[in-house]
Amino acid sequence: MRAAAAPRPVLVTRPAGRGATLLDLLRAAGIEAEHHPLLELVPAADEELAAARALLTGGGCTHLVVTSRTVAELLAPVEVAPEIAVVAVGEGTAEALRAIGIRPDLVAAGSGADLVAQMPAAPAGASVLFPASSAAARTVPEGLRAKGYAVREVTAYRPAPLDPPPEVRAGLAAGGYGALVLTSSMIARRAAALGVHPGIPIVSIGRPTSRAADAAGLSVAQQAAETTDAALVAAVQEVLARDPAGR
Repeated sequence: MRAAAAPRPVLVTRPAGRGATLLDLLRAAGIEAEHHPLLELVPAADEELAAARALLTGGGCTHLVVTSRTVAELLAPVEVAPEIAVVAVGEGTAEALRAIGIRPDLVAAGSGADLVAQMPAAPAGASVLFPASSAAARTVPEGLRAKGYAVREVTAYRPAPLDPPPEVRAGLAAGGYGALVLTSSMIARRAAALGVHPGIPIVSIGRPTSRAADAAGLSVAQQAAETTDAALVAAVQEVLARDPAGR
């Protein structure tokens, strides 16, 4: 069912270069939306990513653990040795891996804690390559080490804050948006630092983002059922259906 467009637009805050697909899906559902990034994702030095690719191609680890679609995109192009087990957090990350030709062997639910819980105790000699954001939580590497895995951490990218246009900051402060979409813990904290009117419903992509929003003083109105763009659109539709006028 197509949702009626809210008089106030929905604000998508995904990083620069990452909001087009979600924006298209929202507009296809009849929802007015704007994209104004609150973060820029800066790739790591070529040498760091090249070293990670070499490990994967040469079978230098037993497991590859990927917790974000950004990491999947930055790894490409890469050939993963067939003996390496590939683990993804969330269906969105799994989709990004498949798009670059990597088939996940395990897709955990949408958090690092879920991944750690689903991984078995490490067999002898098990080692994990964990490329991630410089700001990633310690849940995955510490949890896997506690289970006996040797974990090699690689910084794949670094988040840098972006200042939205003055009219966007004013709209956030004054309640000028029908909903605010948050797609990572870092973005949740950034939005809270800018200031969000309590009358703007917040839609979160998953539990880690919801927890970060709550810890930063933001109340989440709806959490997506899974970590995909389609699920985010459905969550936005649910929020707007409760208040079609966006008041």
